[in-house]
Amino acid sequence: MNIQIEATNANILNETIEEVMQQSSSWIYLKKLVINPDKTIAISFHAWQNESNLKPETVFQDMDIKYENETKFLGLYFTEDVKWDVHIKHVCNILNKNYYVIHSLKNITSINTLRSIYFAHFHSHLRYGILVWGGDSQSTKVFKLQKKVVRLICNVKRKTSCTELFRTLNILPVPCVYIMEMMYYIEVNNKGLKQNLAIHDYETRQRSDFQTQFCRTDIFKNSVINLGTKLYNKLPNYLKKTSRI
Repeated sequence: MNIQIEATNANILNETIEEVMQQSSSWIYLKKLVINPDKTIAISFHAWQNESNLKPETVFQDMDIKYENETKFLGLYFTEDVKWDVHIKHVCNILNKNYYVIHSLKNITSINTLRSIYFAHFHSHLRYGILVWGGDSQSTKVFKLQKKVVRLICNVKRKTSCTELFRTLNILPVPCVYIMEMMYYIEVNNKGLKQNLAIHDYETRQRSDFQTQFCRTDIFKNSVINLGTKLYNKLPNYLKKTSRI
C-alpha cells in the first residue's frame, strides 16, 4: 500500500497525515491485514535545490515511521530529491551484466539469435520505467551501454558509428524509446488535455493540437505531460489516431 500526501504548509500537512493514518489504520483493521514495520517507510519528496525539507512525525498504529532518502517500488528507485541517478546506476549495473552474457555467446550463435537475446535480457530492462527516468541527464550512460552492445552484436570496432547499426538491427536508440513512450502516453491519456479549438474557432493548422501548459521550472518544462504534448503535436494527423507507437 502506498499513500501520497500533499499540502501547502506544515500545519495542513501534519493534520492531513494524522487523518490519513487514522483512516488507513481503520481500513487495514477492517480488511484483517498486517503491516510489516521493516518494510514501512516515509519519504519527504522535495526539489533538489531545497535542502530543508519537511519531515513531520508520522505515526501509524503506535508505530513511528522512519524517513528514508530512497526506496525501491515496482522496480524503480525513488529518491527524496526527485532525481533518477540511483535508479539509472542500478539499470546500468544490470545492463553491464547482460552485456557480458551476450559477449559470451557472440562466437557461438548467429546475429539474429544475439538480437533476440538483446531484446529479452537487455532492451527489456532498458525500456522499463523509461517514461519517468528517460529525461534525466544521466540517461546518456544507458545510451552508451546500448551502443556498446549494438557494436558487439554487429562485431564492429569500438569507435564505429552506430547510426546504421541501429537501422540494420531494427533497434530503437534510447532517446527514441523515450520519445516513443512519451507520445504513446499522451495518446492514451489525453482526456485531461485541452485542444486549441477550445479557445478559438479559427481554422488554423494547429487547431486540433493539444495546449501546453505554462512552465516556471525546468522540471515541469521537461515533464512527460509538457514535453510529450509538444512532441505529440508534431506527429502527422493520420498517425495520432491510427497508430499505437
